[in-house]
Amino acid sequence: MSYTVSTSPHITDKGNSTRRIMLDVLIALIPSVIASVIFFGYHVLINLAFSAIFCFGLELLWSMFIKKEWNKKGIKEASSWDLSSLVTAVILALNLPSTVKVWGLNIVSASGRVLFSFDTVLVCLIGSIVAIVLVKQLFGGIGRNFANPAATARAFLLVAFSFSSVQTLNAFGMEASTGATWLSSKSLKSISLLDMFLGNVGSAAVGETCVIAILLGYIYLSIRKVIDWRIPLMIIGWSAIFALLFDGAIKSKLSGEELWLNLCAHILSGGLIFGAVFMATDYVTTPITRL
Repeated sequence: MSYTVSTSPHITDKGNSTRRIMLDVLIALIPSVIASVIFFGYHVLINLAFSAIFCFGLELLWSMFIKKEWNKKGIKEASSWDLSSLVTAVILALNLPSTVKVWGLNIVSASGRVLFSFDTVLVCLIGSIVAIVLVKQLFGGIGRNFANPAATARAFLLVAFSFSSVQTLNAFGMEASTGATWLSSKSLKSISLLDMFLGNVGSAAVGETCVIAILLGYIYLSIRKVIDWRIPLMIIGWSAIFALLFDGAIKSKLSGEELWLNLCAHILSGGLIFGAVFMATDYVTTPITRL
């Protein structure tokens, strides 16, 4: 008889390995990726590719460095192959604008449209370093990080850089850009709840635009039992209550239709739903008990 000595938890499910879970999350992110490319163009694919290379490569190098195995064995046994770094990469890329302007290192056409953004590539690199090295690996790797790596990287990038989005061409041949959401304008007359739900309006990040795509991912992860379906609903529900009470009724003195529009806009605009589905459900930061 043989025994396996490992850290907790000791009850394991071979059919629900880390790699399988991460693969399910990647599948759930596909609708958001497709919607982002449709609405914001090929730059989203570029950001996804570079984020994947950076996150996977950084975790691979870190794993080889810690184990002191700079050979085929070190590569083969690296934690990168559990796909968690790719999940971080996709979520990070979807939490960015399609293109940004920071240092002015963009290739621009004669009409002023960005053809390739080196600024965005560098932002992806910095975000990957924060997510993989500082938040995840420095604290012991997957399962030991103190916060969601991609969420922390997004917060860091927003604080560190006051980058502005620039105009790009989407899949329909129309100009598209990310930018301030309705929450910054506070103009209830400009609200189209249908546009917010479909995703054909500007947003702070490409992945949080199409609510339908995010909900498809939520349904898939819930059916697969990868996430606790109650957590996103709790976060969105409490956010709606706070928006209703403190922003709508108390602060803005709204009533009737305006109060309803204000509530829906808080839910549908910005990254609330995306964060509730793909970040708050991170196993490390998920509440242990139901209560």
